[in-house]
Amino acid sequence: MQTKVLIVDRVYQRSKVDFNKATDIEFIVVAKDEMAVAEEILKQGVSAVVLATDAYVDTLYKSLPEGGLIARYGVGHDGVDKHKATQRKQFVTITPGVLDNSVAEHAVFLMGCLARQIAIQDAAIKNGNWNKSTGFELKDKTLLVLGCGAIGKRVAEIACFGFGMNVIGYDAAKLDATEMKEKHGFNEMADSLDSALGKADIVSIHLPAIEATLDTVDAGFLAAMRKGSFVINTSRGHVLDEMALYDAIESGHLGGAGLDVFKKEPYEPQDTNKDLRKMKNIVLAPHLGSSTEAASTKMAESVIKNIRAWANKDYTAMNIVNTDILK
Repeated sequence: MQTKVLIVDRVYQRSKVDFNKATDIEFIVVAKDEMAVAEEILKQGVSAVVLATDAYVDTLYKSLPEGGLIARYGVGHDGVDKHKATQRKQFVTITPGVLDNSVAEHAVFLMGCLARQIAIQDAAIKNGNWNKSTGFELKDKTLLVLGCGAIGKRVAEIACFGFGMNVIGYDAAKLDATEMKEKHGFNEMADSLDSALGKADIVSIHLPAIEATLDTVDAGFLAAMRKGSFVINTSRGHVLDEMALYDAIESGHLGGAGLDVFKKEPYEPQDTNKDLRKMKNIVLAPHLGSSTEAASTKMAESVIKNIRAWANKDYTAMNIVNTDILK
């Protein structure tokens, strides 16, 4: 007997071939908005849903039965209200470890694009201009990795071992400095964020989206960065004050930024007078850090694994984020 599962259209289309291989699961495609998902849950009588990054605040949890499954296609789970899910005894799962390299490579590509002004020169040539600019090499530049989880570590490896960058790490957790240096390429683990910011040519953000990280990268943070330095964000828009970033670049304090994530997606400026899309020295991407064939396949396989484990009540085999539900 097949397990019936709702899946939002955006996720299904991205990994359609992989999801269709799971013949023991019937995937029912639905629009991403919360009301449509809630209505389809009741109509189809399903107890499991597969979601993307969109925010779900109320009717999802009321419609999904107790013991149901909310399976995130990806690792970020800020769009799911874990408290409401736990109250309703609904499992929330993610797909850890399968997109680390994809996002890390994307962060490094954004650095390179800024270093050599690729986006600016691409636009110039397409407009009929041939004016070479002088960029900079990543080699010997100092990179601060803010948040040294799996993705941050992979960024450090590529930056250090691949490009010869000097890598500083800063993380809320106490990490083994020797292991971080020998295995992942960190030259040092900073005790003080302000001192690390003052050394960095580029800051790459890899923070989880939780209440404690809201607008971590604010006006004060940006002011503490070196003049002419760059900021990269491939984590969540939640962690960066976009208007403060605009001001820091407009004033000439920062050299530019590479952003893959935004407070509102698709991107909309919080202030039309501070529209990041109008700035030349910012490279923007539509939240595609994990959008590679390899990562998409692995995320789909991880989602399927979580669904099968949930259907078999094998909760220890699931990547559950609201672990209080097991108590």
